[in-house]
Amino acid sequence: MTKTLSHSSEETQAIAAELARHLVGGEFIALIGDLGAGKTTFTQGLAAAIGSTARVKSPTYTVMNEYVVSSHPTIRRIVHCDFYRFTKAEELGALELDEYRRLDTVIVAEWPDALPTVAWEPAYTVRIEHKDDQSRIITIEEGV
Repeated sequence: MTKTLSHSSEETQAIAAELARHLVGGEFIALIGDLGAGKTTFTQGLAAAIGSTARVKSPTYTVMNEYVVSSHPTIRRIVHCDFYRFTKAEELGALELDEYRRLDTVIVAEWPDALPTVAWEPAYTVRIEHKDDQSRIITIEEGV
Protein backbone atom coordinates (compact mmCIF):
# COMPACT_ATOMS: atom_id res chain seq x y z
CA MET A 1 0.00 0.00 0.00
CA THR A 2 1.22 3.47 -0.84
CA LYS A 3 -0.24 6.67 0.55
CA THR A 4 0.73 9.94 -1.11
CA LEU A 5 -0.27 13.57 -0.63
CA SER A 6 -1.08 15.45 -3.83
CA HIS A 7 -1.22 19.24 -3.86
CA SER A 8 -2.38 19.68 -7.47
CA SER A 9 -3.92 18.06 -10.52
CA GLU A 10 -0.44 17.69 -11.98
CA GLU A 11 0.77 15.82 -8.90
CA THR A 12 -2.31 13.57 -9.01
CA GLN A 13 -1.56 12.76 -12.65
CA ALA A 14 2.09 12.04 -11.80
CA ILE A 15 1.00 9.59 -9.07
CA ALA A 16 -1.25 7.88 -11.64
CA ALA A 17 1.67 7.74 -14.08
CA GLU A 18 3.71 5.91 -11.45
CA LEU A 19 0.96 3.29 -11.15
CA ALA A 20 0.80 3.03 -14.95
CA ARG A 21 4.42 1.81 -15.00
CA HIS A 22 3.20 -1.42 -13.34
CA LEU A 23 0.35 -2.14 -15.75
CA VAL A 24 0.64 -4.74 -18.52
CA GLY A 25 -3.01 -5.08 -19.55
CA GLY A 26 -5.94 -7.05 -18.22
CA GLU A 27 -6.15 -5.02 -15.00
CA PHE A 28 -9.34 -3.79 -13.38
CA ILE A 29 -8.70 -0.63 -11.34
CA ALA A 30 -11.26 0.56 -8.77
CA LEU A 31 -11.31 4.34 -8.21
CA ILE A 32 -13.00 5.42 -5.00
CA GLY A 33 -13.56 9.00 -3.92
CA ASP A 34 -16.18 11.66 -3.34
CA LEU A 35 -17.44 13.98 -6.06
CA GLY A 36 -14.64 16.27 -7.16
CA ALA A 37 -11.95 14.22 -5.45
CA GLY A 38 -9.93 13.77 -8.64
CA LYS A 39 -10.90 10.36 -10.03
CA THR A 40 -11.02 11.57 -13.62
CA THR A 41 -7.83 13.60 -13.13
CA PHE A 42 -6.16 10.42 -11.93
CA THR A 43 -7.43 8.57 -15.02
CA GLN A 44 -6.08 11.35 -17.25
CA GLY A 45 -2.60 10.82 -15.83
CA LEU A 46 -2.91 7.05 -16.13
CA ALA A 47 -4.07 7.20 -19.76
CA ALA A 48 -1.36 9.63 -20.80
CA ALA A 49 1.35 7.54 -19.14
CA ILE A 50 0.13 4.38 -20.85
CA GLY A 51 0.23 6.12 -24.21
CA SER A 52 -3.23 7.42 -25.04
CA THR A 53 -3.42 10.81 -26.70
CA ALA A 54 -7.21 10.99 -26.25
CA ARG A 55 -8.87 13.72 -24.21
CA VAL A 56 -9.99 11.83 -21.10
CA LYS A 57 -13.36 13.04 -19.85
CA SER A 58 -15.54 12.08 -16.94
CA PRO A 59 -17.81 9.13 -17.77
CA THR A 60 -20.54 10.48 -15.47
CA TYR A 61 -23.07 11.04 -18.26
CA THR A 62 -21.77 8.63 -20.90
CA VAL A 63 -21.28 5.83 -18.29
CA MET A 64 -18.34 4.43 -20.29
CA ASN A 65 -15.57 5.96 -22.42
CA GLU A 66 -13.01 4.01 -24.42
CA TYR A 67 -9.56 5.35 -25.24
CA VAL A 68 -7.17 3.89 -27.79
CA VAL A 69 -3.56 3.34 -26.77
CA SER A 70 -1.04 3.26 -29.59
CA SER A 71 2.40 3.42 -28.00
CA HIS A 72 2.32 0.77 -25.23
CA PRO A 73 3.83 -2.63 -26.00
CA THR A 74 0.90 -4.66 -24.57
CA ILE A 75 -2.00 -2.31 -23.78
CA ARG A 76 -4.24 -1.26 -26.68
CA ARG A 77 -7.15 0.43 -24.90
CA ILE A 78 -8.41 1.92 -21.66
CA VAL A 79 -12.07 1.59 -20.71
CA HIS A 80 -13.17 4.25 -18.20
CA CYS A 81 -16.51 3.54 -16.48
CA ASP A 82 -18.73 5.18 -13.93
CA PHE A 83 -20.91 2.85 -11.83
CA TYR A 84 -22.53 5.65 -9.81
CA ARG A 85 -26.00 5.32 -11.37
CA PHE A 86 -26.16 1.55 -11.10
CA THR A 87 -28.12 0.07 -8.22
CA LYS A 88 -27.91 -3.64 -9.08
CA ALA A 89 -25.02 -5.72 -10.34
CA GLU A 90 -27.27 -7.04 -13.14
CA GLU A 91 -27.42 -3.54 -14.63
CA LEU A 92 -23.72 -3.78 -15.41
CA GLY A 93 -24.63 -6.36 -18.04
CA ALA A 94 -25.82 -3.55 -20.31
CA LEU A 95 -22.23 -2.28 -20.50
CA GLU A 96 -21.02 -5.66 -21.78
CA LEU A 97 -17.81 -5.20 -19.83
CA ASP A 98 -17.01 -8.89 -20.28
CA GLU A 99 -16.24 -8.01 -23.92
CA TYR A 100 -13.54 -5.64 -22.69
CA ARG A 101 -12.06 -8.02 -20.15
CA ARG A 102 -9.01 -8.73 -22.29
CA LEU A 103 -5.25 -8.81 -21.79
CA ASP A 104 -4.78 -5.74 -24.01
CA THR A 105 -7.24 -3.58 -22.04
CA VAL A 106 -7.17 -1.76 -18.71
CA ILE A 107 -10.57 -1.09 -17.14
CA VAL A 108 -10.80 1.86 -14.75
CA ALA A 109 -14.07 2.07 -12.81
CA GLU A 110 -15.23 5.08 -10.82
CA TRP A 111 -17.68 4.37 -7.99
CA PRO A 112 -17.25 0.57 -7.94
CA ASP A 113 -18.40 0.67 -4.32
CA ALA A 114 -21.84 1.92 -5.47
CA LEU A 115 -22.76 -1.71 -6.08
CA PRO A 116 -22.92 -4.40 -3.41
CA THR A 117 -20.64 -6.58 -5.51
CA VAL A 118 -18.35 -5.80 -8.41
CA ALA A 119 -17.96 -8.32 -11.18
CA TRP A 120 -14.18 -8.69 -10.68
CA GLU A 121 -11.62 -8.29 -7.99
CA PRO A 122 -9.57 -5.18 -8.70
CA ALA A 123 -5.87 -5.46 -9.45
CA TYR A 124 -5.56 -2.06 -7.73
CA THR A 125 -7.87 0.02 -5.57
CA VAL A 126 -7.19 3.75 -5.60
CA ARG A 127 -8.80 5.86 -2.86
CA ILE A 128 -8.74 9.62 -3.26
CA GLU A 129 -9.73 11.71 -0.25
CA HIS A 130 -10.02 15.47 0.15
CA LYS A 131 -7.49 16.82 2.62
CA ASP A 132 -8.46 20.42 1.86
CA ASP A 133 -9.57 22.44 -1.19
CA GLN A 134 -6.35 21.77 -3.12
CA SER A 135 -4.81 18.69 -1.51
CA ARG A 136 -5.75 15.03 -1.81
CA ILE A 137 -4.60 11.91 -0.02
CA ILE A 138 -4.18 9.14 -2.60
CA THR A 139 -3.94 5.56 -1.35
CA ILE A 140 -3.12 2.79 -3.80
CA GLU A 141 -3.59 -0.80 -2.69
CA GLU A 142 -2.81 -3.83 -4.77
CA GLY A 143 -5.48 -6.51 -5.07
CA VAL A 144 -8.01 -4.99 -2.65
